[in-house]
Amino acid sequence: MCQACQSDPVPPEARPRLRRKLWEIEHHCHCTIIGTCLSLPELRGLASRNGLELAKPNPTEYEIHSAMVHLASRDRSLGKAMHKALDRKYTLAVKRFSRVNTRDAVEALWKECLGRGEVAGPLWALMTHPATDESLQSLVFGEVHMLSHQVGSMVRSDMRQMAVLEKEKADLEGKIRRQQERLHQEIARREASMRDLRDLLALEQAENRRLRECGDATEQVRALKVMQQDLQQALDLAEARASKAEDRSRTAEEIIGELDRTVNEQAAELIALRTETATMEARLNEALYGRDRSACPTPCNRPDLCGRCILYVGGRSIQVPHLQKLVSERNGVLIHHDGGVEDNIGRLPGLLGNADAVMFPVDCVSHAAHDQLKKLCRRWSKPFVPVRRSGLGAFIAALDTLSATPPS
Repeated sequence: MCQACQSDPVPPEARPRLRRKLWEIEHHCHCTIIGTCLSLPELRGLASRNGLELAKPNPTEYEIHSAMVHLASRDRSLGKAMHKALDRKYTLAVKRFSRVNTRDAVEALWKECLGRGEVAGPLWALMTHPATDESLQSLVFGEVHMLSHQVGSMVRSDMRQMAVLEKEKADLEGKIRRQQERLHQEIARREASMRDLRDLLALEQAENRRLRECGDATEQVRALKVMQQDLQQALDLAEARASKAEDRSRTAEEIIGELDRTVNEQAAELIALRTETATMEARLNEALYGRDRSACPTPCNRPDLCGRCILYVGGRSIQVPHLQKLVSERNGVLIHHDGGVEDNIGRLPGLLGNADAVMFPVDCVSHAAHDQLKKLCRRWSKPFVPVRRSGLGAFIAALDTLSATPPS
């Protein structure tokens, strides 16, 4: 082949720029990309599929992360596998960034995604975009780095607060146990004193009877009667003190019960918040990475309302379009009534007749609307689903619960 045939007919400046590969990105950015865009199970799967053997049989999460970061640019087969995995995972983000072709447009799209809380997919798309230069790469690297510090600070703050609460609970339980022990000891001492007083009183009463039989011990009998009165007063005082000690013991037990209830309520609240957080994360991941449902060739696991109509009473009117979208995505219809703020509360029976179930946020609904809904739902046997709060996470969790229940 001649040299003319081997020459490239297209000048270099006219060739389309190609996306960067993972191993072509600066090595100091691999830690941020891999740590943000790939989960630990995904890293383990990549290591296993590519025959990667680590130094330790049971490596820690940090050791796995460090090894993958170290080999991303040194082991070409592993780097290619990670690049393909990231492209598959963030296909939508890569396509979205491929529509822009200038450095400023890429930065503007990154800012827009960051404002919506989208980090992992846009980060991968930006780092591999051909228009990303070193300054933009450094800017995004710094923003993601500081974001990880902020998240870590929040987690550490929550852990410190939980440790303080646990210590306070242990201190209160110890204090209550010590107080109970003292009260039990005081009660035992009082009971022993009462037994002694009763025995002494019985002896005095027997002596009094003997003196009465003698008939010539009037003064002694009178003195014994006075002594008996004193002993009776002492006995009454001891019984009163014992009663107070028992009251204090009951009060201490009530305090313990209240503490247990408080701890259980806090634990239930923590579980509910974690559930809502997981639901919101699943929803966010679905919004970021999920495909169009109509174009999906396989059935999805999203809950299905089977065409049911949901009546949502109360809440914030600004959230209604979002709630209607969530219900629509689950094959349902949502109608809204503000609980009597602007809508006539007399419309509730008519709306409820068209609804298959009723939902309302317990923190943002009037008592009148709540009471009327409860009566109407019992009368017409309609599902009555309270929502823990007016946020989207609580609504999604309650909606999933309703979706799991087959329509009547």
